[in-house]
Amino acid sequence: MGRIPCILRLVRRFSDGSCPYIPTSNPNHMNLQIFLTATRRRSTMQPEAIRISTACYRCYKRKVKCSRGKSRDSTSSPASADIRYPVRDRNITISEGYLRSLEARAAHAGAVERPHPALTPVEGGLELRAEIPAQSVGGHLSDPLVEDPTSEVFVSGLKRLRSPTSLLNGNDFPNPVGVASSAAVEGLQAQRQEYEYYQLDHDTSSTPCSFKLPPYPYALILLDRFSVFVGHDWHWFRKRTFRRRLDLTYKDPRAKELKDRTWLCRLLIVFALGESYNSESAPEVRLLGDEDDARDALVDAKEGVVSGIEFFEQALTLLQVRFEDPSIDQIEALNLAAFYSYSLNRKKAAYMYAGLSFRMANILKLHKPSPSSVPALEAEHRKRVWWTTYCIDRMTSTEMGLPPALQVHQIEQSYPDDSMLLPADRGEFYDAETHATQVQLAFIHADICENMKSIRKDNTNVGDLTRPILQRLEEVRARLPPHMSFNVENGMPPAMKQMADRSLASLYQRYHQQISHLLAGDTLKAYQEDLKYLTNTCLRAGRTNLKIIIDLRTRFGFWESLHLFSGLMILSLAMSVNSRWPDSFDEKADDQNTYEVAKGLLNEMIHAGNLASKGHGQMLAEVEASQSGLFGAQFGGFDLQAWDMDEWVNQLLAS
Repeated sequence: MGRIPCILRLVRRFSDGSCPYIPTSNPNHMNLQIFLTATRRRSTMQPEAIRISTACYRCYKRKVKCSRGKSRDSTSSPASADIRYPVRDRNITISEGYLRSLEARAAHAGAVERPHPALTPVEGGLELRAEIPAQSVGGHLSDPLVEDPTSEVFVSGLKRLRSPTSLLNGNDFPNPVGVASSAAVEGLQAQRQEYEYYQLDHDTSSTPCSFKLPPYPYALILLDRFSVFVGHDWHWFRKRTFRRRLDLTYKDPRAKELKDRTWLCRLLIVFALGESYNSESAPEVRLLGDEDDARDALVDAKEGVVSGIEFFEQALTLLQVRFEDPSIDQIEALNLAAFYSYSLNRKKAAYMYAGLSFRMANILKLHKPSPSSVPALEAEHRKRVWWTTYCIDRMTSTEMGLPPALQVHQIEQSYPDDSMLLPADRGEFYDAETHATQVQLAFIHADICENMKSIRKDNTNVGDLTRPILQRLEEVRARLPPHMSFNVENGMPPAMKQMADRSLASLYQRYHQQISHLLAGDTLKAYQEDLKYLTNTCLRAGRTNLKIIIDLRTRFGFWESLHLFSGLMILSLAMSVNSRWPDSFDEKADDQNTYEVAKGLLNEMIHAGNLASKGHGQMLAEVEASQSGLFGAQFGGFDLQAWDMDEWVNQLLAS
């Protein structure tokens, strides 16, 4: 059977004259030569020598018996060379998979390429989401060289060779690797998950544990606080479904939620996050006895206790990752655990949680568009869970100085979008515009990190790299809808302060934080023409973030620690330089007051037990000490004019 395709290909090549003569003395080969020669002779015979059983067009129209090109008398039809015969189509058998592959190729070739949002400065500005709501971020990617190299897919492909007609298709044989969008390939990808594995006791066993949930009214308060602070930023879960399951947990003693460990884990982490944003610490009353009532005191809660830590500890006892049976619920729990870990300053733990969540999302193919058979509600849920996972992975990777799990150009999913949802289903999600803007800021942040690497490796012009990024940031802000667009340079306007949630304030903080990151280059001193413009831009961004956080004084959270430190450091350096060299930076009259108030907020966060704030406070003290030594009145013969200020700033930022 293995020789049949080769023989058939030789027959085709010999028939069209492309196969040369094969000299050989082997009898078998001589028989093959005779067979090929006869085949070629038959294919080159004149048409009139071939027996034709079909009437010609002339006889068919005259309704007479066709003479097959042979004249009966002098009045017969013209010469046989002018006689035309109809060509009958042959009925052949082909595989259904081959037809599907042809349909997929035709659809792929005929698809109109749509513009995609630029993800790097080279590709231009960011496209407007409203114009292309359902586009694929990575739709311009070529198919990978190996789509499904698993043994299950290989064996499934071999089963399709049972049809003899598949051998005759030649180069047109349907290729499941190259046609990733066909229905046959989707079936093969599903079969890849079907394999037998050894089940461990760890997969099904659970450690006995008991705990108490907070009272129902307080649980609702914690859920509401979670929604106010971080619920709108990303997609943590289905909002309405989560609230319904919470009610069942408290009101139905037979509810399955009381036995679902993954659900209880998510619920407890939400409680922990809600409590961590409580800026009002509970007082501790100490009664020292009746002998000296004057010594009775009202003492604040002891330092170092992080709000929500008890809920989080309980949640970790319930967090059981089923590696062979991943689910979106587990991804949601890991995303929540990664985010809360920042309040504990557990950066490595957050990075590990995010990485595991990302792997699960890949296994469930959340990074790919959902098939058309998936309901719009489920497709949007999968999409937003994926984007949340991507943003958290990008955030935790940057904090650790490590590469993220996925690069921007590898993404195939579309932006969050509400347009395909039914009105009744939109209550499951928060605002899509906020989520999509967070994704775009994550893209820009990725480009900032890559461009800063380029600056460190060579003498790339800083302005050539920073101007496109600043332009893209301005475009993102300019395209915000009216209800999200505010001028916050002097703080939050009244309309923004009156909003029920603070997601927009968090969005503006992340926006200005991206600008501040542009100061991280190592060779700024080589480009003095760009330095002043860039530093003044970053100074305004840092100052703006401080004023936003000051306006959020009654509703600040642990994540503000990073923004506080960044803004305080930039403002402190600018004021110190201006004190020695006036008008070096664009300073405002109230900068000193802004600095003192923001520093007081950082101290409040340290007092509340935020370990990240404690580390930031220590680094800020080091910055202030360095400035007092360098900008003080006593220099001990040090030539201040010869001092390279730019190099000192670079070393400080790199430390």
